[in-house]
Amino acid sequence: MTDSIEAVAGKTVRIRYVDSAGCAHDISAAVGETLMSAATSHLIAGIGGDCGGNCACGTCRIRVDPIVARTARPPDLAEQELLQFLGAPEAGLRLGCQIAVTREFDGATVVVAEAE
Repeated sequence: MTDSIEAVAGKTVRIRYVDSAGCAHDISAAVGETLMSAATSHLIAGIGGDCGGNCACGTCRIRVDPIVARTARPPDLAEQELLQFLGAPEAGLRLGCQIAVTREFDGATVVVAEAE
């Protein structure tokens, strides 16, 4: 996913990440960047992003809260298939590389899947 014009303009939202150790981190994320890139740029433990955000590895698995689940673009077929392959097709689990931050995410909580 590419950064939107809003991200380039510097619009940001506050998101709470719970890392793989269970520690909470309140970060600022640019509208338009992916949840994976926001996490990796803030060194959130447990977010790998080994494939560079190409929906190919599953190392950016996260559990999203109702705010994100309701407002994010639904998972496409490639994301659904990878989550199923990884044994993680249940509701609320997504790949961070496939979700672009929107203004509606302000105040949302994202949990690194390994932290559960």
